[in-house]
Amino acid sequence: MTIEVWKRIASHYRSNTAVIGYDLLNEPIPHFPELRKYNPQPEPLYRRITAGIRAADQSHIVVFGGAQWDSNFDVFGAPFDMNLVYTFHKYWTEPTEAVIQPYLDFRDHYKVPIWLGEFGETQRRGSVSL
Repeated sequence: MTIEVWKRIASHYRSNTAVIGYDLLNEPIPHFPELRKYNPQPEPLYRRITAGIRAADQSHIVVFGGAQWDSNFDVFGAPFDMNLVYTFHKYWTEPTEAVIQPYLDFRDHYKVPIWLGEFGETQRRGSVSL
């Protein structure tokens, strides 16, 4: 049913230039240790959904979020589509390049775009970081 819904969405928006892409799952698999056993499941599902989307729309971007609330890219293998973006979220961390280095490494290794979709609430008390 999920794949069919995404295929219908893609059919509807395939010619719409105001739509950038399709963000398939927001924050799949929470950080709770007992749920990490599900980490292998998002990528095969992303493959199936992407195939459904591509049957209707070859041009729009497809956005993949990592496990543990879009923070874990270890669940991904090599990209399987030419028009993908990987998104991550960062909360409760310092606003430094070192904090996002694993995502930069992923980007550089696979030559894919990444997107910081959500961030905020640094560890420093009383400060605001943009």
